[in-house]
Amino acid sequence: MRKINFAMIGYGAIAITHSLAVCDANIRFELPYELNLKYIVTRKPINVPISGTINVTDVEQVFKDKEIDFIDICTPNDAHFDVVKKAVQYGKAIYCEKPLASSMQDAVEMARLVKDNNIINSVSLVYRFMPSLTLLKRELEEGTIGQIIDFKVRTYHDSYLNEKKKDTWRTGKNSGGGALLDLGVHLIDMIQFTMGDIEKVEARTRIFFKERTQVDEIANCDFTLKDGTIGSLEVSRIFTERDQTDDYVVYGSHGSIKINFNNPYEIEIYKYESNSTEIKNVASGDSLLRYYADKRNSLGFFQNCHTASLINFANKIYNNSSEGIDANFDEALKCQNIIEKVYGR
Repeated sequence: MRKINFAMIGYGAIAITHSLAVCDANIRFELPYELNLKYIVTRKPINVPISGTINVTDVEQVFKDKEIDFIDICTPNDAHFDVVKKAVQYGKAIYCEKPLASSMQDAVEMARLVKDNNIINSVSLVYRFMPSLTLLKRELEEGTIGQIIDFKVRTYHDSYLNEKKKDTWRTGKNSGGGALLDLGVHLIDMIQFTMGDIEKVEARTRIFFKERTQVDEIANCDFTLKDGTIGSLEVSRIFTERDQTDDYVVYGSHGSIKINFNNPYEIEIYKYESNSTEIKNVASGDSLLRYYADKRNSLGFFQNCHTASLINFANKIYNNSSEGIDANFDEALKCQNIIEKVYGR
């Protein structure tokens, strides 16, 4: 069986999620290849807890290895650009954590580099792999709830209520942004994936713990799509509830469709005329579950999405094609452009 070898640059929390996705992909799904994490690149030596994976501190060693099929970028946002330039120089495929970069200028150049050099690329805007999101997209395309009136998408996290987050890289200006860039980028991609491009933006951002962060903790956005549809986005890293809020609702002239990220296998369709609710589940055997764990074997929507995204990208390398629903650099750039408008840069 062919091995698809790759190197991971950086080994923070998100890199561990990527590592788990590799194990999940190889064990759970009948792939025509084995994903092989050959190297983890860190600034200082670490004891890698993954058998067969080598830790190196010299990034050149990785790029010079002709067996490496792709580079997995898990560094802080402001380091993405330099790694992409180096990967392009060596002709390596690139799988990059979101957002694309910490600045629009870098993001534009990164998208140009991969396009001009025919580099297979993807950005881990993984929420588009939730089965429920494609179910919602299908119903919208079929006109199930009539003419679209509005949409609302929300994500409330509470991780930055923790005072220990004060001096992390995500709270500094070098991150390029706060809650909107970190979490909201997923929501913006969801909107554009299901409903079309965002054209106009009205927004405000807020910082509550001013002594802890230099970037937004809360963002409220009103968007107008190219087809004239109006909707909103709200994201926070400091809102806390018993059950975390993660949902997406589309309102139409004949009803509404709602998804809850914590139950990514179903959508709730409310029909106004009959005053009835239909719960539509992803069917057994549906292609949406080909690389996404079924409900019984779920590792949680976030981890499942990362597994599906990584497999989708690896398939591109195996088949030497650009097919798939993963977000490429151009699509990630569109999301970053919206965020730049919100930040007024």
